[in-house]
Amino acid sequence: MFDERVLKHAPWSISKTNLLDLCGSQYAYKYVHRLKEGRKSASSRVGVVAHSLLEAELKKPGQDLTELLEAATEKELLTTEEQREVMVRIPAVVDFGVRIRKFKEKCGVQHEFIEHQLAMKADFTKTSFFDRNGLLRGVLDHGMITDANVMIVIDHKSGKKKKMEEHSTQFYAYMLMVMANFPVEGVQCGINYIGADKLEWFPKANGDSGIWLREDVYKLRSWLEHYLNKSSRKLAMIDENAAEPETGWQCDYCGYVDACDVGTREVEKRKAKRGGGQSNL
Repeated sequence: MFDERVLKHAPWSISKTNLLDLCGSQYAYKYVHRLKEGRKSASSRVGVVAHSLLEAELKKPGQDLTELLEAATEKELLTTEEQREVMVRIPAVVDFGVRIRKFKEKCGVQHEFIEHQLAMKADFTKTSFFDRNGLLRGVLDHGMITDANVMIVIDHKSGKKKKMEEHSTQFYAYMLMVMANFPVEGVQCGINYIGADKLEWFPKANGDSGIWLREDVYKLRSWLEHYLNKSSRKLAMIDENAAEPETGWQCDYCGYVDACDVGTREVEKRKAKRGGGQSNL
């Protein structure tokens, strides 16, 4: 059973739970008070634009990505350096498009989903992405159903590589939502680090490579209950307007730091430690 506070603050996403873990104040600014977020970090802006070019290449191969980059530069207000960072990723984006088309042909992919919205209820059945009574939702960067009736889920990353286990919560959530929304036999998740020459696959529960079957994914339901319910204590503080700012590296990337005196002081302190260099805001 899900805690009543968890249900009150639903629908959840993995990014929403991660934010709550990082800082209760930042969570409250975004999801309770719904303040307008300020300018994001340079790495976030570069990642957003790189993702948009990859999405465009997958939807319409062969188009001029430099023209799309120029339009995105104006929209996201990229600096010259940020635009250059995205530009050097374009060959990798095109290469991934070539490789994924070969993969689709080899695996007999009949259905493809790009930036696809998924959601499910607390009883683990599907629902609309915008259902306020839903429990969990997320957006698949890239999904494909093979001729073996397996959903392939690919998440695109533009930052530094992490240990695969650090992506567990994200992929567990994706797999549960896939099973709630599609009559597939299994699911396999992987990461495309933009610029890498191959995908990195998420292992099965026993550590082996391969496909998570439907019965394997169903075992994750108890994990999700525990994962979300552990937030109830912190949510109680937020409901009582007692959440305290939690400082650290996250302050450099917070879009609400201007509304937070504690966060502003933390950013300045971190800036001074770096020798007065520019912060990431």
